[in-house]
Amino acid sequence: MFKLGIHPDAITFNALINGLCNEGKIKEAVELFNEMVKRGHEPNVISYTTVINGLCKTGNTSMAVDVFKKMEQNGCKPNVVTYNTIIDNLCKNRLVNDAMEFLSEMLDRGIPPNVVTYNSIVHGFCNLGQLNEATRLFKEMVGRDVMPDTVTFTILVDGLCKEGMVSEARCVFETMTEKGVEPNIYTYNALMDGYCLQHQMNEAKKVFEIMVRKGCVPVVHSYNILINGYCQSRMMDEAKSLLAEMSEKELTPDTVTYSTLMQGLCQVGRPQEALNLFKEMCSTGLLPNLVTYSILLDGFWKHGHLDEALKLLKSMQEKKLEPDIVFYTILIEGMFIAGKLEVAKELFSKLFVDGIRPTVHTYSVMIKGLLKEGLSDEAYRLFRKMEDDGFMPDSCSYNVIIQGFLQIRDSSTAVRLIDEMVGKGFSADSTTFQMLLDLESHDEIISRFMRGSSRGRKMK
Repeated sequence: MFKLGIHPDAITFNALINGLCNEGKIKEAVELFNEMVKRGHEPNVISYTTVINGLCKTGNTSMAVDVFKKMEQNGCKPNVVTYNTIIDNLCKNRLVNDAMEFLSEMLDRGIPPNVVTYNSIVHGFCNLGQLNEATRLFKEMVGRDVMPDTVTFTILVDGLCKEGMVSEARCVFETMTEKGVEPNIYTYNALMDGYCLQHQMNEAKKVFEIMVRKGCVPVVHSYNILINGYCQSRMMDEAKSLLAEMSEKELTPDTVTYSTLMQGLCQVGRPQEALNLFKEMCSTGLLPNLVTYSILLDGFWKHGHLDEALKLLKSMQEKKLEPDIVFYTILIEGMFIAGKLEVAKELFSKLFVDGIRPTVHTYSVMIKGLLKEGLSDEAYRLFRKMEDDGFMPDSCSYNVIIQGFLQIRDSSTAVRLIDEMVGKGFSADSTTFQMLLDLESHDEIISRFMRGSSRGRKMK
């Protein structure tokens, strides 16, 4: 264009800037934007919005806000799309209060927010678990004559379900259909998942059937939700029948489908069936991932299938899958179950050498294993070292170590740890409390614990 003496205009620059942003070349996009200004072309609202969108997509939120402010300083008024771009990015970064300030600014300037504006903020509040704020904003949206769409209703249904408010989610779902807004696959999946989380499998299946009846075709994820619900409710035959139904509907199960079923089978003490499923999965060409191996390994250890567990471990090593902390924790626990104390200790030490950060659960597994081996002093030292390493013991850690000392009748150390646990706001689990009741001299210990509980801490 330059060689031919044709001077590009703002439209030309905007198209190029947009192309660079779409390619993720935000640095070049900003440089071209600056070049545009140097050549005497005044950026318009599209130019600014394009750059802001590019910055937001690449995680440069603060820079995007700076460009937004510069835009106003240069006399270019943002429109609803500009505001929506900033608001959506702020909400995705959990900065919902900042997003609300931009919404207020829009209203003050007479720029009416649209359904996209409200959807972003409602979603932001739901992600933070602030359902009251999300509902309030929903009502405000309706009050401003902004009609909620399928996305709005789906966001609310999903948010309510995740907070265990399934009956409220069902009301939103029914309101949606009453207003003539059609639910989509995401709406149905969200509501099904809510019922599954509450172990209301009959209701979950009814939602699934309504979905099919309304002509909304279930996808693999829909089946995965139901299968997981049945597995969590220990209804394995129903879960397995859904796998067969998927094949009949010519839906290909994925790694999540198989892994979920394997975990369910292991939890109900059917690890051999889980192994058969693993082999079936591999025969279909699906590659097991670290989660799949972790599930099977954990199931085999806990049900005494040590040989199978070691074969699985070897298979994983051959595939050169890099273990994560979850896998290492399962492996350490398995070594204790197999009576291989030194191997478990070596694996724990290896974590620090390899730069893998353990979790509180990893420490609890180590402490429990050491106690099982009669190494109470070493377990106690590790419990103390855990805090020195920057890991604050949780309720589970305290219960594990207290149970260990109660087991060996070291009531003085148990009392000291109970005082400490209660002081930190944790409570005894049913196993710990039963062990306290079984002690002959438990009166003083229980009274200490009850005094702590009466200060407002509820015993499990």
